[in-house]
Amino acid sequence: MITRIALLLALLAAPAAQAQGRTETLRVENRSGIVLVRLFASPVTDEYWRDDLLGEYVLPSGQSADVTIRNVGECLYDLLMMFEDGDVIAGQVDVCTATRYTIRP
Repeated sequence: MITRIALLLALLAAPAAQAQGRTETLRVENRSGIVLVRLFASPVTDEYWRDDLLGEYVLPSGQSADVTIRNVGECLYDLLMMFEDGDVIAGQVDVCTATRYTIRP
């Protein structure tokens, strides 16, 4: 009886732990013509932006970089991109299905 209860609890807890701990990688291609200096991504349901995914790096135009989004609990993410010239643009991506995101002028 105790074994069945333990197994049932483990099965019920697995999806929740898996959803909160999932990590997605997205290849970001900068085709904007301007250096990307900051890239923020947050679930569309969040009020606040998470940490800058580029960290101390920048992404020159014509180059790409893999960014890691941790603790993915839902798939649709808003993006906020800040460029060297001061421009700021927004985007959106489904991190569960997309493997690439291209920034265009």
